Order: sequence, then structure tokens, then C-alpha cells
Amino acid sequence: MRTRVAVKKSEQFSSAYMELYPLIFSSVLARIGNRDDADDICQEIFMIFYDKFETIENNRTWLYGTMKNVLLNYYRKKSKTVNIDDDFDGIGHVFTNGTRDTRILLSQAMEGIECSEEDRILLDMVATYNFTYSHVAEVLGRTRRQVEYRYGTLVKRIQDYLEHKGIKDIAELL
Repeated sequence: MRTRVAVKKSEQFSSAYMELYPLIFSSVLARIGNRDDADDICQEIFMIFYDKFETIENNRTWLYGTMKNVLLNYYRKKSKTVNIDDDFDGIGHVFTNGTRDTRILLSQAMEGIECSEEDRILLDMVATYNFTYSHVAEVLGRTRRQVEYRYGTLVKRIQDYLEHKGIKDIAELL
């Protein structure tokens, strides 16, 4: 019979998993481009996460650090040379042109429009990594039409926010 502590740990882990898995999965998939390998890597990350769950203070930070290490091992096994620190610079806040100032401004814009974590993932996958709406819909468990509409709405809200800040054209950021 399971103890109350085990049940509580299981419930807390499940909640953290539901919140953070889409973010970790999209980050892994964007870096390696293979859905099966991304599933395997995420499984490994979350198995380690479960084992250490009770000792972790900041789940998101810990998961990104672990993801970095697991991906480094993946790259080594595949004999792929990569500068892992460059690959993870500004993780989760990258935009098409990739400059740090633009990423900071867009991150502020997303905070200014009260962008949800799912919106950030959607924007990152479509704008940064050029995923199709269909693929993003599959990852997020939405329909293609929902993703397309949500992305259009996000872009419009970010444009309005930037215009309010005096930036009328995204080219001004480059």
C-alpha cells in the first residue's frame, strides 16, 4: 500500500510533469529534429527528474540543466560536435533574428501582453524553428487551426505592444 508521502510526491510530480513536459519536449525537438529521439531524451530527463524530485528547488532550472547534459551525451553518442553553451544561449526566448537585444525586447513584450507558457512555446517553435502549424498542433495537443489562429493573435499583440513602445517595424530591431 502506498503511503501518503508517496501519493503526495506522485501528485506533485504529475503536476510538474504536465506543466513542464511540453516546454522541455519542444526545446529538445527543436535542437535534434527527430521526434522519436526527442521522446527518448525526454523520457530520460523525466526519469532522472522523478528520482531527484524531492530535492529540487526550482524544477524549470533543474530540468533545463539536465536537458543540457542529456543532450550533450546524445550529441557525443551521435559523434556530433556542438558548442552546447551556444546551443542553449537564451533558451526558450529565441526569435527569428536571434540577437540578444531583440530577444530581451520580445521577452518583455511577451510579459507585457501576459503571454502564457504555451504561447511562448508556440511562438518559439513557429517563429524560431520554423515548425509547421500542424507539427506544433501535434506537440501541443491542439488543432492546426487553433495553432494558426493563436500564432496570428500573438504576433498581432506583440506588434501592438512594440508599436505602443514606439517601434513601428520589426526591422527597427535589427
